[in-house]
Amino acid sequence: MKNYSKFDIIYKEIVDTIAEKGIWSKGNVRTKYVDGSPAHYKSYIGYQFRLDNSSEEAHLITSRFAPNKAPIRELYWIWIMQSNNVDELNKIGCKFWDEWKQADGTIGKAYGYQIAKETFGQKSQLHYIINELKNNPNSRRIMTEIWIPDELNQMALTPCVHLTQWSVINGKLYLEVRQRSCDVALGLVANVFQYAVLHKLVALECGLEAAEIIWNIHNVHIYDRHYDALIKQVNSETFAPAVLKINNFTNIFEFKPDDIEILNYKYGEKVNYEVAI
Repeated sequence: MKNYSKFDIIYKEIVDTIAEKGIWSKGNVRTKYVDGSPAHYKSYIGYQFRLDNSSEEAHLITSRFAPNKAPIRELYWIWIMQSNNVDELNKIGCKFWDEWKQADGTIGKAYGYQIAKETFGQKSQLHYIINELKNNPNSRRIMTEIWIPDELNQMALTPCVHLTQWSVINGKLYLEVRQRSCDVALGLVANVFQYAVLHKLVALECGLEAAEIIWNIHNVHIYDRHYDALIKQVNSETFAPAVLKINNFTNIFEFKPDDIEILNYKYGEKVNYEVAI
């Protein structure tokens, strides 16, 4: 029996669901391609999947190459550096936010800016969840949130993945993620890999075993210029999953992107999907 990547299976199910049950956007849409054309999409409302994160499997799709260095650098920028400065992100080798860079060099009061906020007397939202998991693991209030209504108009882009909730049962750490909007071809591939790594890091910091990730998406969609290529991609050959190694771990706040090592990553063709802004 072929050793399939768990995320490849989930990913194809998402694409198939949108293809079979999704609805195409009509009229004016907010999103545009770089050339100014409207970026229409086929979307499905309300999707949840569960991903076992207890093994060394790297949750990277294999039906095409999935970038794995830049997503970890972005994760580091948001959660460890707790920065909103695009120049700082560029310096560590990630260009994900270049299209949203404002005149002051930042993305406004978004992402890392919100993670950095003091929470229940703890230095940041990350410090808060770490403290609670270590000292009050039965709490049902171990959450982070970056959808802040009175500051949304000061963000270059309102957050897509915005909420995490963490629970401990019998020494196992569960992570629930909520995403308001999800571009399947590009965003989902990076986000799931990132949060699987964050889940592992928090588990290591707190002496827990990473268990399941429960992922909730409100609007999951495929853009029109991605559609045919993505359908072809998920029906192409897939490969055994890569292995994720976290090296040199001392504590989560000392983590560096180069501590992540991906072994035996085999994948299909490289596919370039156009970014919708």
